Amino acid sequence: MVLSPSPRLTDSTHTPQDPGGRARPVHHDAVVVGGGAAGLAAAWELCQHGLRPLLVEARGYTGGLVARGEVAGVALDLGAEGFVLRGTAVSEIAQACGLEVVPPSGGGAHLFLPPLPGATRAPHRHPAGGWELHPFPADSFLGVPADPQAADVRQVLGPHGARRAAQDARLGPLVGTGPQDPADLAAFVRARMGQAVLERLVRPIVAGIHTADPADLAADNVAPGLRDATRRLGSLQAAVAELLAQRRARQGGRTVDVTTVGGLSALTQAMRTAVQEAGGQVRTRTGAQVLRPAASGGWELELTPTGPGPTPSAEPVPTGGPELVSTPLVVVACSAEAAQRLLRGAGVAADLSVPEGSPIARLTLVARSPGLDAAPVGSGLLVAPVSAGTPPVAAKALSHLSRKWPWVGRELRRLHGPHTHALRLSYGRPGQPRPEVSLVQALTDVEALTGVRISPEQVVDHKLVRWDGTLPPISASYLEQARAVVGQAEARPGLGLTGAWVAGSGIASVVAHARAQAARLAATYESRPPEAGTSSIKEEP
Repeated sequence: MVLSPSPRLTDSTHTPQDPGGRARPVHHDAVVVGGGAAGLAAAWELCQHGLRPLLVEARGYTGGLVARGEVAGVALDLGAEGFVLRGTAVSEIAQACGLEVVPPSGGGAHLFLPPLPGATRAPHRHPAGGWELHPFPADSFLGVPADPQAADVRQVLGPHGARRAAQDARLGPLVGTGPQDPADLAAFVRARMGQAVLERLVRPIVAGIHTADPADLAADNVAPGLRDATRRLGSLQAAVAELLAQRRARQGGRTVDVTTVGGLSALTQAMRTAVQEAGGQVRTRTGAQVLRPAASGGWELELTPTGPGPTPSAEPVPTGGPELVSTPLVVVACSAEAAQRLLRGAGVAADLSVPEGSPIARLTLVARSPGLDAAPVGSGLLVAPVSAGTPPVAAKALSHLSRKWPWVGRELRRLHGPHTHALRLSYGRPGQPRPEVSLVQALTDVEALTGVRISPEQVVDHKLVRWDGTLPPISASYLEQARAVVGQAEARPGLGLTGAWVAGSGIASVVAHARAQAARLAATYESRPPEAGTSSIKEEP
């Protein structure tokens, strides 16, 4: 159910006015600015506390980086497609919305790695320049193994790398965990388990998930509690083992990334529907331009209709006159540029220099290819970055979507017959220019990565989607500054701040942060009747 936008408050014959002739703002229980995963989760949480929020999104759709589109007539996630099982913030919403959370199918994911130094190429190795496929280690977190001497870990690291990683158990609890130690993930892993674990496991996996180098990411952001657990238990491998055991206990034995049946966009759409069914409103192409304290207490916002900016990744621009709304509670959950503008009006110093994320290009193609029936790369693979060697492909990742998510494969076969498959190739690495991607390049990479040749004539459909600068790396120093900005916002009664630019990347982190901000505000809310003459979304038409 999608509600039509309410009338713009520009006609004085329909707009309540105070005695001085000023347009009187329409009152709402709460206002959430931003309709990405953070804004939707915040609005959903507010509804759980009996509030009926207004959510405004300046773009033409909700979901943010969780975006759905059609390729070959099948609805697919074109942005984020899953989340890490970290806590219960996401799975609780999925369960409440009646969605099933499932792990990937298809035989697991792989790493595409160069040969070990000094290794003799064996006949079974992948033909692409000596690079070969390795299954993800079964018991690991972000590539950090719970048992460095496990067979699947030794295969990736080699005997020397595995022995060095195993020394972690004898280093003592303070190596890499002290306040004087670097707080980035790369330095932490290197100090505990050595260079091989960093280069051949952690760096390719983290780059694939977060589109950032682990040297640019705060360990406490991408792996909350891992350093503390290492200090408490005495080793990183023990900390990973504990984390995996906790996840298995919570999630019925699953420790991998998961999604909701129908795609992750089914979750964001379900949150939107739940908000509307609870009496809230969701309005797209509506942007908050100004946020300021209201004279009578609470907050006042100026909203305008919006249109696309000069580029797809640019902020939307106002296209009409303002309407006024008032509310006791505001959750700012939009992108950094818009959020900082609003926060300045609220008296919050938010001049935080936000790092720009790497440009990402994802080409999804649907092709008829019997050679892919055997799923030669399982559910997909991640390609080691250039620091590990010169990759024989331009792509940094490949997902066999029709194998990974069974509902995609079923729908493709229904529409296009047997042997029809969907693949997604991802391009763009930190520090590299905006990738130029073509179908010919993608098909060349598919052959190098899977050993299966697909001609252009076999391609049923394809779509290229770009996400420029959308996933900024969250370093330890930046995280500290972001927390300070969030703290300033929290000090203002009725104001909350969330979103990936302050909460960190990853659906699990963003949703947990957004729900916490919304729950904090809801706990301080005291019901009060709207001012005389104002409208309230609690009033039935």
